[in-house]
Amino acid sequence: MGSSATTVAAEVPASTSYAFAPEARAVEGAASSADAPKLEPGGIYTDRLAPGETLHYAVDLDEGSSAYLTTVVVPEHGAAVSASDGVEVELLTTDNETCSDGDRRFGTGSDAPPRPITVWAGRVVAQGADCQRAGTYLYTVTRMDGTDHGEWPIELRFGQEPRLSQLPESAPPVDSWESEQPAPPGGEAVRVSGGTGFNDAQPIGEGVWRDDIAAGTTRAYRVPLDWGQQLALTLDMGNAADAEEFSSAYGEVRAELYNPAAGRVDDPLSEYYDGEQLSIEALTPGVHYGNRFEDTEGVDRMAFAGWYYLLVTLSPEVADVTEDPVGTTLRVSVLGDAQPGPSYATDAVEAGFGVSDEMVSQAAKGQTDEELAAERASDEKRQRGYLSVGVGLALGLGIGAWYLIGRRRALAAAGPAPWAG
Repeated sequence: MGSSATTVAAEVPASTSYAFAPEARAVEGAASSADAPKLEPGGIYTDRLAPGETLHYAVDLDEGSSAYLTTVVVPEHGAAVSASDGVEVELLTTDNETCSDGDRRFGTGSDAPPRPITVWAGRVVAQGADCQRAGTYLYTVTRMDGTDHGEWPIELRFGQEPRLSQLPESAPPVDSWESEQPAPPGGEAVRVSGGTGFNDAQPIGEGVWRDDIAAGTTRAYRVPLDWGQQLALTLDMGNAADAEEFSSAYGEVRAELYNPAAGRVDDPLSEYYDGEQLSIEALTPGVHYGNRFEDTEGVDRMAFAGWYYLLVTLSPEVADVTEDPVGTTLRVSVLGDAQPGPSYATDAVEAGFGVSDEMVSQAAKGQTDEELAAERASDEKRQRGYLSVGVGLALGLGIGAWYLIGRRRALAAAGPAPWAG
């Protein structure tokens, strides 16, 4: 196979509003599998994909870790994508055996707003399944024909779930999952600003969150879900004060949920927006390791603990309804207590397939990664301050004691003073 991907930082196209990962590395996929550059586990890469083009990449898989390769397609701002535009991917052995494949188009009908979409292929470790041997595999990305003739920036994400130290129970406890949408939480909403995609998604937890979304844009949020937990969500779109009462204009609001590997969980939820308030509700299955072996769409992707991403898009046509951003309220409930998950041989949280106390706290506060880093730095500075004061105090006491002992010895050596009793 070809050489490893270059470590040069990826160039972020100025013409797209999607925030690529700061640590993303530029890579050039090859037309020939013999020249395929190698992607590393946990890596994020950027490339560009032309109409009708197929690019090859190489990955090394061991015999015990499940692996997921996800392509994020990011059309440039104002791209004339249609429902037929899309991408298909495939994971292959070097002797051309298909391990898994997938495809994704921008939408159905004429309304296909340009937005980040993903498609993935992977290798799930399971007894008797295909492609279980350790070795080099090929990941191919093909651009399907459509109406947009420009190149697309793409992001490649290689997630590797740690190997198991022991097998978990395979059957998900479906009977224990909530099947009815609960009453959404009330109370005062916390102001947040959604991100542009998976790399800068706004953390949110249980509660009520308020944002504004402009026509033709996507806002991204993320919620930590642990093993056994379900996500209940209500998305309220406020009315447009400047909308004409008898106007026939309308656009689309679309909500899509993605799992920690950036794989879309189920079909998008969408409604037409004409300036009147509306609500969209969603209730996920419980997170369970055994879900990956289920055939039901929307269940098989709820197979990991970690960050789950919500992408909300308003189509450009909403600008015909209102010139202002639309007030949006997110009402989030996390159902169920965290349950023990599978036993991994290495740290699952570090690999992106787990939930930590810090993640839950960050989401509850609505902290961005930058705010969390600033809080950590402040805590470390405070701890260093406490340590310095403690060391200074101990040193001062030590010097004082040393002085008193020396003084006492000097007085004893000098004998009694002449005026002493």
